[in-house]
Amino acid sequence: MTSAGIEDPPGDPEEEEIPLAPHRKEGKGCFLVLIILSAIPVVFFLLTFLGGNYLTYVYMRYFAVDRGLSERRPPEVGVAEFRQDIRILDLFYDAGNAGKIPGRDVVNLSSELKEMLSYPGPVRPEVLHLVVGHAREVMQQYHIGPIKKGDR
Repeated sequence: MTSAGIEDPPGDPEEEEIPLAPHRKEGKGCFLVLIILSAIPVVFFLLTFLGGNYLTYVYMRYFAVDRGLSERRPPEVGVAEFRQDIRILDLFYDAGNAGKIPGRDVVNLSSELKEMLSYPGPVRPEVLHLVVGHAREVMQQYHIGPIKKGDR
Protein backbone atom coordinates (compact mmCIF):
# COMPACT_ATOMS: atom_id res chain seq x y z
CA MET A 1 0.00 0.00 0.00
CA THR A 2 0.99 3.51 -0.62
CA SER A 3 0.71 6.49 1.67
CA ALA A 4 -2.82 7.34 0.48
CA GLY A 5 -4.00 3.81 1.13
CA ILE A 6 -4.41 2.95 -2.57
CA GLU A 7 -2.66 -0.11 -3.85
CA ASP A 8 -0.58 0.08 -7.02
CA PRO A 9 -1.81 -2.21 -9.77
CA PRO A 10 0.31 -5.30 -10.29
CA GLY A 11 3.01 -4.94 -12.92
CA ASP A 12 3.65 -1.31 -12.16
CA PRO A 13 6.65 -0.02 -14.12
CA GLU A 14 8.19 1.35 -10.95
CA GLU A 15 8.58 -2.17 -9.60
CA GLU A 16 10.07 -3.65 -12.81
CA GLU A 17 13.68 -3.19 -13.70
CA ILE A 18 14.11 -0.93 -16.68
CA PRO A 19 17.18 -1.87 -18.74
CA LEU A 20 19.67 0.91 -19.28
CA ALA A 21 20.70 -0.29 -22.76
CA PRO A 22 18.99 -2.55 -25.28
CA HIS A 23 19.98 -6.19 -25.28
CA ARG A 24 22.92 -6.86 -27.62
CA LYS A 25 22.35 -9.42 -30.31
CA GLU A 26 25.71 -11.12 -30.34
CA GLY A 27 26.96 -13.27 -33.20
CA LYS A 28 24.56 -12.12 -35.90
CA GLY A 29 27.20 -10.16 -37.81
CA CYS A 30 29.56 -13.10 -37.85
CA PHE A 31 26.72 -15.37 -38.96
CA LEU A 32 25.80 -13.03 -41.84
CA VAL A 33 29.43 -12.82 -42.97
CA LEU A 34 29.68 -16.62 -42.99
CA ILE A 35 26.49 -16.94 -45.03
CA ILE A 36 27.70 -14.38 -47.57
CA LEU A 37 31.12 -16.02 -47.85
CA SER A 38 29.60 -19.44 -48.35
CA ALA A 39 27.21 -18.10 -51.00
CA ILE A 40 30.02 -16.73 -53.20
CA PRO A 41 31.30 -20.17 -54.36
CA VAL A 42 27.73 -21.37 -54.91
CA VAL A 43 27.00 -18.38 -57.17
CA PHE A 44 30.32 -18.88 -58.96
CA PHE A 45 29.60 -22.56 -59.64
CA LEU A 46 26.08 -21.77 -60.83
CA LEU A 47 27.41 -19.16 -63.25
CA THR A 48 30.05 -21.58 -64.47
CA PHE A 49 27.58 -24.43 -64.84
CA LEU A 50 24.78 -22.44 -66.46
CA GLY A 51 26.79 -19.92 -68.45
CA GLY A 52 30.24 -21.46 -68.68
CA ASN A 53 30.22 -22.00 -72.42
CA TYR A 54 28.91 -18.52 -73.07
CA LEU A 55 31.61 -17.00 -70.86
CA THR A 56 34.26 -19.01 -72.72
CA TYR A 57 33.03 -17.81 -76.11
CA VAL A 58 32.85 -14.20 -74.97
CA TYR A 59 36.32 -14.34 -73.45
CA MET A 60 37.94 -16.08 -76.42
CA ARG A 61 36.24 -13.99 -79.07
CA TYR A 62 36.45 -10.52 -77.59
CA PHE A 63 39.55 -10.69 -75.45
CA ALA A 64 41.80 -13.34 -76.98
CA VAL A 65 40.99 -12.83 -80.67
CA ASP A 66 39.82 -9.25 -81.05
CA ARG A 67 42.15 -7.68 -78.50
CA GLY A 68 45.00 -10.08 -77.80
CA LEU A 69 45.61 -11.22 -81.34
CA SER A 70 45.00 -7.79 -82.84
CA GLU A 71 47.68 -6.26 -80.65
CA ARG A 72 50.20 -8.89 -81.73
CA ARG A 73 49.72 -8.91 -85.50
CA PRO A 74 52.72 -10.34 -87.33
CA PRO A 75 54.41 -7.62 -89.40
CA GLU A 76 54.83 -10.06 -92.30
CA VAL A 77 51.06 -10.48 -92.68
CA GLY A 78 49.17 -7.75 -94.50
CA VAL A 79 46.35 -5.89 -92.78
CA ALA A 80 43.65 -7.18 -95.16
CA GLU A 81 44.81 -10.78 -94.75
CA PHE A 82 45.00 -10.37 -90.97
CA ARG A 83 41.46 -8.96 -90.86
CA GLN A 84 40.26 -11.99 -92.83
CA ASP A 85 41.96 -14.31 -90.33
CA ILE A 86 40.29 -12.51 -87.43
CA ARG A 87 36.94 -12.71 -89.23
CA ILE A 88 37.36 -16.48 -89.60
CA LEU A 89 38.13 -16.88 -85.89
CA ASP A 90 35.14 -14.66 -85.00
CA LEU A 91 32.86 -16.77 -87.20
CA PHE A 92 34.26 -19.90 -85.57
CA TYR A 93 33.45 -18.68 -82.04
CA ASP A 94 30.05 -17.37 -83.11
CA ALA A 95 29.21 -20.81 -84.54
CA GLY A 96 30.44 -22.46 -81.36
CA ASN A 97 28.28 -20.16 -79.26
CA ALA A 98 25.28 -21.01 -81.46
CA GLY A 99 25.91 -24.72 -80.86
CA LYS A 100 26.86 -25.52 -84.45
CA ILE A 101 30.36 -26.63 -83.43
CA PRO A 102 30.83 -29.10 -80.55
CA GLY A 103 32.50 -27.86 -77.41
CA ARG A 104 35.49 -30.19 -77.73
CA ASP A 105 36.46 -28.60 -81.07
CA VAL A 106 36.09 -25.12 -79.59
CA VAL A 107 38.24 -26.09 -76.61
CA ASN A 108 40.91 -27.60 -78.90
CA LEU A 109 41.15 -24.45 -81.02
CA SER A 110 41.07 -22.26 -77.91
CA SER A 111 44.01 -24.21 -76.48
CA GLU A 112 45.96 -23.68 -79.70
CA LEU A 113 45.12 -19.98 -79.65
CA LYS A 114 46.17 -19.61 -76.00
CA GLU A 115 49.40 -21.47 -76.72
CA MET A 116 50.10 -19.18 -79.65
CA LEU A 117 49.46 -16.06 -77.55
CA SER A 118 51.52 -17.31 -74.60
CA TYR A 119 54.82 -16.48 -76.30
CA PRO A 120 56.07 -12.88 -76.11
CA GLY A 121 56.24 -10.58 -79.08
CA PRO A 122 54.32 -10.68 -82.32
CA VAL A 123 52.69 -13.91 -83.38
CA ARG A 124 54.62 -15.97 -85.91
CA PRO A 125 52.76 -15.95 -89.27
CA GLU A 126 53.06 -19.69 -89.87
CA VAL A 127 51.53 -20.46 -86.45
CA LEU A 128 48.72 -17.99 -87.12
CA HIS A 129 47.98 -19.66 -90.45
CA LEU A 130 47.93 -23.10 -88.79
CA VAL A 131 45.41 -21.97 -86.17
CA VAL A 132 43.21 -20.19 -88.71
CA GLY A 133 43.47 -23.21 -91.02
CA HIS A 134 42.33 -25.46 -88.19
CA ALA A 135 39.35 -23.18 -87.53
CA ARG A 136 38.52 -23.20 -91.25
CA GLU A 137 38.69 -27.02 -91.41
CA VAL A 138 36.40 -27.45 -88.42
CA MET A 139 33.89 -24.99 -89.87
CA GLN A 140 33.94 -26.84 -93.21
CA GLN A 141 33.51 -30.15 -91.40
CA TYR A 142 30.28 -28.86 -89.84
CA HIS A 143 29.20 -26.98 -93.01
CA ILE A 144 29.50 -23.50 -91.57
CA GLY A 145 30.14 -20.52 -93.79
CA PRO A 146 31.44 -20.30 -97.34
CA ILE A 147 35.06 -19.92 -96.19
CA LYS A 148 37.50 -21.91 -98.29
CA LYS A 149 41.26 -22.16 -98.15
CA GLY A 150 41.76 -19.85 -101.12
CA ASP A 151 39.20 -17.35 -99.77
CA ARG A 152 41.78 -14.98 -98.34
